[in-house]
Amino acid sequence: MFKPFDQARGQLERQYLDVKFDPASGLSKEELVAELQTHQAANPAEPRILTKAWLLHLLCAQARIAPEPGDPFVGKLEHHGLLHMLRDTWRGEEGHKEFKDDPPDVPGAFAAQLDCASHVCPDWRSLLKLGPAAIRDRSAARPGTYHQAVALVFDGVATLLKRFGLAPLAERPPRTFHEALQLAYLYHELVELDGIEVRSMGRFDLLYNDFYLDDLKAGRLDRDQAKELLKYFWIKFFAKTMGKRFGKPFLYGPDANELSYLALEAYHEMRTVDPKFHVRLSRNTPRDFLDLVLKCVQDGCTSVVIVNDEAQIEMLRQNGKTLADAQDYILIGCYEPAVMGQELNCSGAGQPNLAKVVEQVLAAGDYPDFDALLDAYFRTLGANLDLIMDKVRRWERLWPRINPSPLLSGPMGSCFERGLDVSEAGAKYNTSGLCCVGIANAADSLAVIRQLVYEERRRSLAELKAALAANWKGYEELRRHALNRVPKWGNNDDRVDQIAVQIADFLGKRINHEPNARGGVFQAALYGIIVSAKDFGKDTGALPDGRLAGEPLTMNTGATPGMDREGVTSLVNSVTKMNLSLFPNGTVLDIMLHPSAARGEDGVEALRGIVLGHFAQGGMAIQFNIFDADVLRDAKLHPERYANLQVRVCGWSVRFRDLSPDEQDIFIAKASLRQSEA
Repeated sequence: MFKPFDQARGQLERQYLDVKFDPASGLSKEELVAELQTHQAANPAEPRILTKAWLLHLLCAQARIAPEPGDPFVGKLEHHGLLHMLRDTWRGEEGHKEFKDDPPDVPGAFAAQLDCASHVCPDWRSLLKLGPAAIRDRSAARPGTYHQAVALVFDGVATLLKRFGLAPLAERPPRTFHEALQLAYLYHELVELDGIEVRSMGRFDLLYNDFYLDDLKAGRLDRDQAKELLKYFWIKFFAKTMGKRFGKPFLYGPDANELSYLALEAYHEMRTVDPKFHVRLSRNTPRDFLDLVLKCVQDGCTSVVIVNDEAQIEMLRQNGKTLADAQDYILIGCYEPAVMGQELNCSGAGQPNLAKVVEQVLAAGDYPDFDALLDAYFRTLGANLDLIMDKVRRWERLWPRINPSPLLSGPMGSCFERGLDVSEAGAKYNTSGLCCVGIANAADSLAVIRQLVYEERRRSLAELKAALAANWKGYEELRRHALNRVPKWGNNDDRVDQIAVQIADFLGKRINHEPNARGGVFQAALYGIIVSAKDFGKDTGALPDGRLAGEPLTMNTGATPGMDREGVTSLVNSVTKMNLSLFPNGTVLDIMLHPSAARGEDGVEALRGIVLGHFAQGGMAIQFNIFDADVLRDAKLHPERYANLQVRVCGWSVRFRDLSPDEQDIFIAKASLRQSEA
């Protein structure tokens, strides 16, 4: 039996910082590279899917491994990033040929890429049901290059399991809770070294509860031992990135079972930013389970997003999923619903900057009235969307030559039956997401133009343009008026809210159901992660809403920081005026509260009321930060005192001490505003 988790925790959190691979256990990097070069020279016309499969098998069979005494989960393989380098080489070659003659994009207007390296949920159900040997054998019995590649990689998985002393798992499916978690961990590690980032561990309580209950019944584990095992399992994901990436999602609900409660208890006790929890909430979700989720949030464990289960299922059904598949959805990455193990929803394929369009329209000329300017806004936004989708389609056609993955495809029933890799659209559903960033900036800016230029005629459009070109310097009074005397999104004021509603309607109708290049469709999302908000902000000039040039844009559906001055109810009312079912690629509302509003049993009741109220009005997803500004200020000065202080930055949480000083100041400013309102 392994040590109690709390005794081993310090070592476990540092386990990836200085891994000691056994030199006698396999080949060096130079030897592995030489093997690859020899293979490629001998097989110049080999399909790339077979080259990748061969290299993965080589690594599983001959790369060095690390002994992990005292750890119930093994899986460290010295792969040297060789599969990543192969993928990046192929992407560079293919991208250069395809796009070398394209004119440059407008800086900051949009991003478009091949989302072939992240945002996936493997077919965990089939993996656990079949095991590597059965996946290998069923493909070995089928003809064709694809099946040959699958058989090769899963023979490699079985070989690696034997090298780690897990021979039974190499030949049969897992039978115990420990074995199921071990296979999932090793497969996760292999998919990620294969060049794809796993962004969902699936419906965790549904997948593993039977293993857990069988162990309890057979006396192999008791409840406390199972909780310890979970902690050992989850610390792997935290230790890999030290909580500095996007978090590893595990989904729960809508019904709750014994493992659901055990998992929440373990998460609450660990108090790490990773893993992160996605919770499906329906009318069937037990009240005490929801309250346990909210208790975690109340106590600062904010790596949780709660989603409106019935609304999500209906949205997916309206967008081409069967009812049974829609009911089996998980959330990819941050908030993006997808069918578990059956959908490749490349949810980060493109990002339009809704705020930059205002800048483009103002630069294009003058307009006799606001309706003409608004019409130009939508024409320009539509043209940007056309450019994004065209570029994504061109990238997608290159996917089989850039990053085929028989390892990811192997367990998927649709890929097996069709004999097609995920890169060849072998999955049952193949969607591409466009994440729309900066709706609050766009709506607020258009509201300012309408009021100050066309209604009050306080300034001409030319004068407003001059103020923006000067980054508001010399126009401070006008900026104060724009900031404080014009209605802002998030305050339940139709004068600005209806502009946001128009933008949302346009996006949903213009993006959804447009064909991609993989036999699927594009899907709209209404959120922006912190990276997009910062990067787009750098290339966006001063805006009419009072924002200065280069500042980050707003994230998700919330208001510009400090502009939602009428409280949470008004913010919810603004957001739910939009038809959020138009965003099948995901959307979320951020709620920030002062601790005084979320304290004790009344606090849990208040949180529950916010969640249920938002969902009753059509909200799709919600997440929380609960901050005291004074605590954040002290944490900035004395980070060593606040090792576990969490911040929900967008679709994931990080430790406050790991934020940059500028990012820390953003949250201090937000918390200060909430404190003044409390």
